Order: sequence, then C-alpha cells, then structure tokens
Amino acid sequence: MISARDSVLRDPAHARLIVGSLLLAYLAVLLPWNGLALNLQPDWLLLVLLHWWLREPWRIGQGAAFFCGLLMDLAQTGVLGIHALSYSVVAWCLLRLRARLLGFSPVAQALQLLPLLVLARLLATAAALITGGGLPGIPYFFGCLIDMLAWIPITLLLHQQDMARSRATP
Repeated sequence: MISARDSVLRDPAHARLIVGSLLLAYLAVLLPWNGLALNLQPDWLLLVLLHWWLREPWRIGQGAAFFCGLLMDLAQTGVLGIHALSYSVVAWCLLRLRARLLGFSPVAQALQLLPLLVLARLLATAAALITGGGLPGIPYFFGCLIDMLAWIPITLLLHQQDMARSRATP
C-alpha cells in the first residue's frame, strides 16, 4: 500500500521517470482510437499528471498542466486551450487536496479523484461548447469511470518504479 510516509521519506523521483511516464502517456493518446473506444479511453496524460502532482508537486506544477493540456489539444485537433484550461484547474484542485489524498490507498484515492476527473471532462466540454463545438454523447462521460479504474494500476506501477529506483540509488 502507498502511504504518506513513503512520499515523505523517499528521495525525489528521477526526472527521467517523470518525463518518460508523461511521454508514454502522451504516446498512448496518439494511438489510433476510434468508435466507442475513442470515447471510453482513459485520459492517460491526465492520470499520469495526477500521479506526479500527488507525489512530486514541487517538481511538476500548473505550468506542466498547461503545457500538457496544449499537447492534448494538438493531439486531438481541438480548439487550442481547452485541455490546457481543464488540466490547470484540476491541477489547482488536486494540489489543494494533496495532503488529504496521500493518506489513502490507491483504491480510495481513485474514488476521491472521480470528482476531479468529471470536472476535467466538464470543463473541456463547456469550453468546446463555448467555442462552437458540439455536445459529446453519454459514453464520453463514462470515460470518467474508466479513468478512475485506470488510476489504480497507473499509480501502483509508477509508485513501484519510483520506489525501486529509490532503493537502488545509494
């Protein structure tokens, strides 16, 4: 189980792990998703950002949220700034809840992150509507549940990699 003690007593995550995980998440977004899978795919980049905002808020902050949001807008060929806005707001909210979330297991964290995941999709939808886009279907919002379920293996995997690196470094 991941505990608050782990995040306090360990060394900071290596920059290669942070950048590499963000790059892999972005590449997962670029895969050729279509049909129902397109609407149900997890927001890989947001989930990895959430993990690092929770574990390393001093290394990756709202500037990274905005930049990664712009990359998502480019990947999804939408209006530039929609994801940047939603990622920045979610980053701000998570950084306010960080101390509380660190004490929970990944399953409990996933349940508590669900409102933030819904908020990210609602902000992106509202911004798209304001700029003349259409309203997505209901499956788009079911993606929040997929995001919540994907949080558990993502955070466990990244935490395991981070702790293994921390133990291996003398």
